Amino acid sequence: MKKIKAAIIGCGVISEVYLDSIRENFQILDIVACSDLDEVRMNSTAQKYGIRAAAYEEILKEPEIEMVINLTSPAVHYPLTKQALEHGKHVYSEKMIAVELEQAKELCQIAEKNKVRLGCAPDTFLGGGIQTAKYALEKGMIGIPHSGLISLSRDYRVYGENLPHLFRHGGSVLYDMGCYYLTAFASLLGPVKSVMSFGKKTEEIHKIKRISSRFYGQEIPLDDCNVITAILAYGNGTLVTLHMNSSSVVDETFHLELYGDRGILRLGDPNTFGGRVSIQKPHNEPLAVPLSHGFQEQSRGLGAAEMAWSICSDRPHRASKEMACHVLEIVHGIFCSIETQTVYQMTTTFRKPEILPEGYIGKGFWEPEEETALL
Repeated sequence: MKKIKAAIIGCGVISEVYLDSIRENFQILDIVACSDLDEVRMNSTAQKYGIRAAAYEEILKEPEIEMVINLTSPAVHYPLTKQALEHGKHVYSEKMIAVELEQAKELCQIAEKNKVRLGCAPDTFLGGGIQTAKYALEKGMIGIPHSGLISLSRDYRVYGENLPHLFRHGGSVLYDMGCYYLTAFASLLGPVKSVMSFGKKTEEIHKIKRISSRFYGQEIPLDDCNVITAILAYGNGTLVTLHMNSSSVVDETFHLELYGDRGILRLGDPNTFGGRVSIQKPHNEPLAVPLSHGFQEQSRGLGAAEMAWSICSDRPHRASKEMACHVLEIVHGIFCSIETQTVYQMTTTFRKPEILPEGYIGKGFWEPEEETALL
């Protein structure tokens, strides 16, 4: 079996999650190198996983490395991904594809020009939970979806004390968490046609008061609205209400629901790969739907692995650059609508990803092998 040799760029906490998951779940990927500006962190990762530590420039010049997995902070996704694409590498990027819409569009154009693949997280929509929801929707179990609900509350006044980028443009709640919800619905419903939204900031500047934080005492400006409501009009006719609040209680609450003419579909947390899926029919309590697809546990790197298999099979990959660019434009459109108080008309589109084959659940000797679903 031909493997795709890849390098990890960015050796922060998420890199270990990816490396552990890839080694456990995906035979198609062979991680051979890692890179980080922090040499201590880079060398530690290389030693732990038995891979080569290398400067990014070396990785770009290495012909045997076909794919770069970009796990750096969102602010530098664009320049690092651009470099890799221009050197003829396939790239799978952590979310989001870029911070600015024009950057994302440029990356898509470069990938097309150089005939290389560009994929992007979140890949949780490929997990057992959302794939099961997609199965239920496509089988008509709730009829025609006329409306939907996305809602999330968190407290970045707590999280941001250690991760201040959550207060800045590109790291705020709509970028940091909204992409999971928007990608989930993109995979289920297809493209958005137009957006209308409202938003506010609960504070202009946040002073970090956490004594143990290395940022203690710093004053961080809030670049984006942290309380947002929006209406998303999807091309298939579904109207979705979106609510995001990162200045609420620290106990996270979420809702991800579709309301059809024959039932209601409720999904689990789109920041996980499994999650409970339920359907409510008239005059009945909600009923849990048995998960029909695999990858129900931690499976970071699933999107990269599916892209690698698609390269080998010469077919489109599911975590596509077009869908990632479209999701970023939804975020862009929400902020534009807040600023102008007008309806934002979307300019990008994508092909809704096909559902994975059902039934490939488990990795044991007597079980169907989950990775087989990616062939």
